[in-house]
Amino acid sequence: PKTCTLRREGDQWFASLLCESEVAAPQPRTSPVVALDRGVINVVADSDGKIVQSPRFYERALKRLARAQRTVSRRKKGSNNRDKAKLRVARLHRKVGRQREHVIQTLSHAYAKSHGTVVVEKLNTLGMVRANRGLSRGILDAGWGRLVECLRYKLAWSGGQLVEVPAHYSSQTCSRCGAVDAASRRTQAEFCCTACGYLDHADLNAAKVLKARANRSCLPTEASG
Repeated sequence: PKTCTLRREGDQWFASLLCESEVAAPQPRTSPVVALDRGVINVVADSDGKIVQSPRFYERALKRLARAQRTVSRRKKGSNNRDKAKLRVARLHRKVGRQREHVIQTLSHAYAKSHGTVVVEKLNTLGMVRANRGLSRGILDAGWGRLVECLRYKLAWSGGQLVEVPAHYSSQTCSRCGAVDAASRRTQAEFCCTACGYLDHADLNAAKVLKARANRSCLPTEASG
């Protein structure tokens, strides 16, 4: 045992023990390769054709949180009733956080187990949250940064690797011919290339573009379609 950290979440306490042990180095593996396009409507869309919709736990809990916070504001400061109302708010936030963490842990485990290389966009998530207030809630609710953290360490445990590629124009690039045109992204979900007519779900097309960029840059794998 190295350290013990005590943490409080609302009315619950947790002890986190950090221990050191000898673990055999995992056998390196780089394939199969999958690329993930993260979004607000869909948590991920991958280059294999799978789409996982965002549960949007925080959005669904907003009404209950608003009611609980109004109750806090109506209670007398320093009273037991106010403390109980604040605890109710903390419990709601805790539930949302645990629901989001469960989805992220499940997704990252599945990809780390089934693939040797996972490709993601290199994004400044914190900068995007600060710069775009309209999307900040959706980005945080989807847990973009946390998903990458979990993928990185779980892939390392299993001998895999996480590859980050440039994100520029991935949503406007055709995965078949490589043409870049903002008009090809017709709607949030529809992509139709203005050059070759290729039709696909916009998020799936973006994931295929990311996989192609990784293949060209650093992976000893076959080129994508």
